[in-house]
Amino acid sequence: MAEDSSRAFVRDVKRIVIKVGTAVVTRNDGRIALGRLGALCEQIKELNSQGYEIILVSSGAVGLGRQRLRYRRLVNSSFADLQKPQVELDGKACAAVGQNSLMALYDTLFNELDISSAQLLVTDSDFRDRDFRKQLSETVKSLLSLKVIPIFNENDAVSTRKAPYEDSSGIFWDNDSLAALLALELKADLLVLLSDVEGLYSGPPSDPKSKLIHTYVKEKHQGEITFGDKSRMGRGGMTAKVKAAVNAAYAGIPVVITSGCTAENILRVLQGQRIGTLVGTN
Repeated sequence: MAEDSSRAFVRDVKRIVIKVGTAVVTRNDGRIALGRLGALCEQIKELNSQGYEIILVSSGAVGLGRQRLRYRRLVNSSFADLQKPQVELDGKACAAVGQNSLMALYDTLFNELDISSAQLLVTDSDFRDRDFRKQLSETVKSLLSLKVIPIFNENDAVSTRKAPYEDSSGIFWDNDSLAALLALELKADLLVLLSDVEGLYSGPPSDPKSKLIHTYVKEKHQGEITFGDKSRMGRGGMTAKVKAAVNAAYAGIPVVITSGCTAENILRVLQGQRIGTLVGTN
């Protein structure tokens, strides 16, 4: 596919924030989508070897932790225990267990590709501290100079934010808005938001009448779009992605929303191909 002239800016991109959603990281049953995660790491390895600086924001910890804890509870329960009403698992405990499991997988996959990765957990309140923000920038700069992949996630295990995370008055409120904030803080040249659909559609992607919007402009499109349901496992969905993307775009950072389930989509974005949805401001 030839380069789209509206995406010629990718020629000057060096630092990229990539956000991968829960629906990309996990399968429908909550287990890790190992093939997709491996393909993602391979693309990051390729970009890393080409001199790009990659910062990853990864969802999936809560869902993975919940799946693992449910399995452990099942195998350690008696038949009598299983007849009793099951208490819902604590979300913060799920986050703590899942974050450990998720990072172990990233570490293993990147090691197989001769790449080092690093974990950075943050909370909304961290960004209220100017010294924290300065130190964060310096730490990431040091990691990138060593060709290490920083992997960010909200520290849900200790975050004071309460489910169902409807309040969006904070500095960030989900991993989409965290990715947009990091793109701004760390002076990224591009933000890529990966979902389980090909981009932003005029209506629910399951509706045959819905059309993929290749360039989204808030003033033009916001009244014309009907959003579908939220993500099957994550917090937000396309509404959250568009809000985060528009915030980043107005700050001068180009954003592409595309599928993390389609092979080599990140590489195709960096080639300037007309895939997914480019979020613009005019």
